[in-house]
Amino acid sequence: MDTEPPQSQLISRYVLLVFIWSTTPLAVVLSIRELHPMWSLAIRFALSAPFAGLCLWLMKESLPLTRAAFRSYLAGTLSLFGAMIFTYLGAAYLPSSLISLLFGLAPLLVGLLAHGVFRTQLLRAEQWLGLCMAFAGLLVIFGHSNNAAHPQGLGILWIMMGVSCYVGSVFWLKHEDSGIHPLAQTTGALILSAIAMVFVLPFYWDKMPTHLPNIVTISAIMYSVMMASVVAMFCYFYLVQHLRPATVSLTTMLTPVLALIWGFWLNDERFTQFTWMGMAAIMMGLVAYFVRDINVLWQKA
Repeated sequence: MDTEPPQSQLISRYVLLVFIWSTTPLAVVLSIRELHPMWSLAIRFALSAPFAGLCLWLMKESLPLTRAAFRSYLAGTLSLFGAMIFTYLGAAYLPSSLISLLFGLAPLLVGLLAHGVFRTQLLRAEQWLGLCMAFAGLLVIFGHSNNAAHPQGLGILWIMMGVSCYVGSVFWLKHEDSGIHPLAQTTGALILSAIAMVFVLPFYWDKMPTHLPNIVTISAIMYSVMMASVVAMFCYFYLVQHLRPATVSLTTMLTPVLALIWGFWLNDERFTQFTWMGMAAIMMGLVAYFVRDINVLWQKA
């Protein structure tokens, strides 16, 4: 966009995005208690697309249908349909707080791509240390959870594929730089995601819901529809337009701590000793990776 938004807008939407993304994994886990993950996701997209369109109409904003706009919607779809389809599959095996922590690896993958592929960033020594610590923690969790008692290995693989889609979307959206209104971007991506689910559901036709789920599942789906799919994605696309990819991805470093609290308090989530060790290593790796950014923010404060 031509003019920079007020700092207060950036901060408020950044904080709101962190809060919603810290609660979204719990909403996902609760929404698949009585529904197959793909049907829960399909219901979410089917309700989110018209809801976003209604919000767009109320704000008197248009939905651009140019070729450039369509490319931007595709980039957003990678973060919605691409990331979410793997996240919902992984949620059947993992607690919500671990899902949030795995998404916390996104900034590290952003840094690796920026360093090794796009050549837009050079990783410093402490960032390489952070990468090594975080991925060592991931290996600890994966190595001690892929058994009959803790069948989490497949879930970790699904989530990491979702993280990769999210990271790819960050760079793709920044490359397109279409300047589309964030809510229009959200609506376009949701419409394409809903259409994509039409081609996925035939593979899960035998898992079609046969009864109305309980109030917890319904509430979790509605929260995902209104907050995670529309409000959060509006904030996300808004921030992507005005901030560097690494700064946007920093939100996923802040969400795991809150997600641990929500999971422990609301869903009685507990972890094995090795899972705790791996999660601690990932968090320390994230702190090491962002230590310079943290120092800058601390000095400004």
